[in-house]
Amino acid sequence: MNDTNAKAFIEASVEVPKNISDAVCNFIIENITSGLLLEEEEGLDTLVVKFYMPDDSDDNFRQKLSYYFQSLLELDDTIDEEPDLKERVVENIEWEDAYRESIKGVIVSDKLIVRPPWEEYSGEYEYDIVIEPKMAFGTGTHETTKSCLEIILKTFKKNKTFLDLGCGSGILSILADKMGAKSIKAIDYDMVSVENCFENFEMNDVACDYEVLHGSIELCESDEPYDYVCANIIKSTILTMLDKLNSLTKSGGTLVLSGLLDDDVEEIEEHLLKIGLSDYEVLADNEWRSFTIRKK
Repeated sequence: MNDTNAKAFIEASVEVPKNISDAVCNFIIENITSGLLLEEEEGLDTLVVKFYMPDDSDDNFRQKLSYYFQSLLELDDTIDEEPDLKERVVENIEWEDAYRESIKGVIVSDKLIVRPPWEEYSGEYEYDIVIEPKMAFGTGTHETTKSCLEIILKTFKKNKTFLDLGCGSGILSILADKMGAKSIKAIDYDMVSVENCFENFEMNDVACDYEVLHGSIELCESDEPYDYVCANIIKSTILTMLDKLNSLTKSGGTLVLSGLLDDDVEEIEEHLLKIGLSDYEVLADNEWRSFTIRKK
């Protein structure tokens, strides 16, 4: 989050198509600010991204965002004009209240709740995960995160090794630890994610042996295969590392692939069959798809 000592903040907002909202949020977090919230109305194809900066911040964020949207106009046919950027000045307490009000606990199943640290735990769930929401995703609200959590709840077994590629907030690894993981290796290419993952591991008292690393799959070159591998990323990245993901999964182990859209399923299935992975299920949540692959 931002400098909470500031007296006033700029609240900037931009309305974007839902199918590019992930990318827009990631750009804002990485280049402008981590104080961000989303406003979504059912039935609309767009959502509003709001982000907050101290009132005395460098105003070049406007230029950064404009350049970014111009690049999308050149590369992506989902927008045909640069979205309008709206701004207003709000008092510190007003934006903090709005931010906290926008982040609610998520009941993933009758066994699991994911909540921010300021929301009290009711004690009625087997697994309670606390996530400091410094990122747009990884709090259990996004379909891909929720699907992965549901899959882990259903298929993960105690005393298994766990590899988490694209770990983000660390939420999947934290659930694995609470379910009795033997060891965890969590990796992300984004340093903000790595720092947030460390913070959330500490907040949730992760007890098993673990590593949280900045990088990608190359950090697993010398590793023994894992019992359970999760890769919640995007299709293009999954396809480039699918052979390695396969080799990093033990015979009899489980490989979970997520961050995929319905349009990606056919291509993913073709590649899985090419490398001999035919025993799988596909979980759907809106337009998002997640694979649970059982390696023989």
